Amino acid sequence: MGFDPEWIVGMERILDEQEALITQEAQALVDNYWAQIKERKQNGQNEGRLGVRLIDRKGYKIQIVWYRKTWVGPKNDKKLFSKPIPKGRMRNRYPMQRFTGFAQWEQELAEMFEEDFASIRTLSGAIADQRKALNKAKRAYHEMGYLSADEVDGADEEMDDDEA
Repeated sequence: MGFDPEWIVGMERILDEQEALITQEAQALVDNYWAQIKERKQNGQNEGRLGVRLIDRKGYKIQIVWYRKTWVGPKNDKKLFSKPIPKGRMRNRYPMQRFTGFAQWEQELAEMFEEDFASIRTLSGAIADQRKALNKAKRAYHEMGYLSADEVDGADEEMDDDEA
């Protein structure tokens, strides 16, 4: 019985796979949201002022951010500006009160998607926490002489990220 570095490789592979799966699911949901907005626009209905975006940085938890769209400028040269909607106290879920200034159909759409988005944020955060713990273990194994500096490289960059 001795130190087996293969478990680290296996854990990194599993974390990468789960991170990719969750990111794919999040992107599909965000795309579904925008498909519904596009359908409204094609039917001559208002596209609304509520938007959502996915921010994905490998090795960190993903962010799914709601924002308020504002169009500025003359009719033939409008520019889109977006302002993020703050989450508030709950780390992984937007309270529905944050959407009260939007049209009823936008509030319903946000409510429909936010439950899934909150679950994805929670899962992504758990995976990021596991990655941090693995990196901490890699550094400890390095200090004990079981891993070389090359095998630990990158562990510091992924450690401290508490973004949404």
